[in-house]
Amino acid sequence: MAAEPNAKSRIRKALREKRRSLSPQACLFAGHGVYDNLKKYAPLFRAEKIACYLANDGEISLLPVIEALWQRNKTVCLPVLFGSFGNRQMHFAPYFPDADMQMNKYAIVEPAIGMQQRIKPSALDIVLMPLVAFDLQGNRIGMGGGYYDRSFSFLSRRKHHKKPKLIGVAYDFQEVDSIASEVWDLPLDAVVTQSRLIQIS
Repeated sequence: MAAEPNAKSRIRKALREKRRSLSPQACLFAGHGVYDNLKKYAPLFRAEKIACYLANDGEISLLPVIEALWQRNKTVCLPVLFGSFGNRQMHFAPYFPDADMQMNKYAIVEPAIGMQQRIKPSALDIVLMPLVAFDLQGNRIGMGGGYYDRSFSFLSRRKHHKKPKLIGVAYDFQEVDSIASEVWDLPLDAVVTQSRLIQIS
């Protein structure tokens, strides 16, 4: 399955439908597989601030990963959306078991925090990011909002910015042959699925 620019919406629709057909139990089971494979990624254990997400729309559940990171005394962060249309932005917030949570405009739960508690994307060490499709060259198709691309656009200057590492989280069936990348698309450093870890050179 190849993804050209004018086919991205078709690919996004088909794979989101397949993802949404999975049961919550299947999403959680895949999350355990993801953690088993993440343990092979050495930078994970040197990292201090690790961004995760709370599953939505059939995404792989990262709850097994989050609980393991808490046990290792890592700072787990979640995305927090803010700004109006035309100036949509994303920062991150520390996530703890007893954190106050709220619903954002996409009906996704996020930490309820003040401006002073936000963590800038550049302060993270690793970002585990959901995606809709990926290829083995590190290209991805996201949900279409552009939040991750805008938030981590500074990584296009890799000579100056070595972190965070961007790791896509996906089911095996979300792999496609190729994805045509745009100038604003950020390549992934790795992809982790329920069955393997793919490190992008």
